[in-house]
Amino acid sequence: MFSSAETVSPAAEAKVREAAERLGYVPNAIAGSLRSNRTGIIGAVVPAHSEYWQGVLTSLSHRLVDQGKQLLLFSFADTDHVEAALESVQRYWLDGLVRASSTLTRDHLARMNQPNQRVVVFNQPAAEGLLPVVTVDNEAGAHDLAAHLIDQEVQTTVFVGTMATASTDQLRYRGASTALAARGIACPYVESGAFSYDAGYKIAAHFLNGAERPDAIMAGNDAVALGLIDGRRNGGVDVSGDVLVTGFDGLPQASWAGYDLTTLVQPHDVLVEQTLDLIFRESDDSAHAVRVVPGTVRVGTTTRRCGQSTASGTP
Repeated sequence: MFSSAETVSPAAEAKVREAAERLGYVPNAIAGSLRSNRTGIIGAVVPAHSEYWQGVLTSLSHRLVDQGKQLLLFSFADTDHVEAALESVQRYWLDGLVRASSTLTRDHLARMNQPNQRVVVFNQPAAEGLLPVVTVDNEAGAHDLAAHLIDQEVQTTVFVGTMATASTDQLRYRGASTALAARGIACPYVESGAFSYDAGYKIAAHFLNGAERPDAIMAGNDAVALGLIDGRRNGGVDVSGDVLVTGFDGLPQASWAGYDLTTLVQPHDVLVEQTLDLIFRESDDSAHAVRVVPGTVRVGTTTRRCGQSTASGTP
């Protein structure tokens, strides 16, 4: 009766609702799902340890709650546990699934295309052609960061990536190196091996001797950039007096006074909005859709020479 009150008289409906309230009755969500063939639950497969994905999940959860839906999280500690997370997904009846990890292989992605479940891959361009993708414009964002460094008259740069196999890393490096090459500035690639602060901190030692001190270091993401900054500071190198540093993502920590990192800010709310639009879209024309969202360069003190203005903003 609760789902089809129009078939009964107002008086009968009022009596039923009064009795339900008195008895503390709550409609069973599972039974409702069987009738409607919808659960109101969206799953998300994400790495367990990631500041970036925490921000995305917060935005995703808020948006789903506003729509009267729920988020179910499937997390994994590292690539060795991806399979277990994917197997767990198959045990649940979901209206849609957000796949959010740069460590998922194309084989993983191909097996995710399950019938009767809308899947969207979040910020992993490698999924293009296999599944719908929503991503920030990684290449253009890195290109814009490199253009900002060119404006600072850098002569030598290094790109410290996360994992060379990650499609996001490849696009960001391509955008940065292309912009710099157009001005005759080389930009060698160095892999940190992970997406983490610890990876950046450890690889900072690589740049502490005189031969390895470029004018600027472009990090593949903010976490690596923050680790690099702290590692270099502990090694006696001034940031940004001796070296300029950029990140990518726009983590909250990047704007902390102790870092004030120049970075490419990803618009989480817009990316999530596009993701949910593809999940809830009724037509099938989005099966291989690719939606690319631009980011915004935030200029911090890590790319300002001594004596320059310290006001933050977009160039």
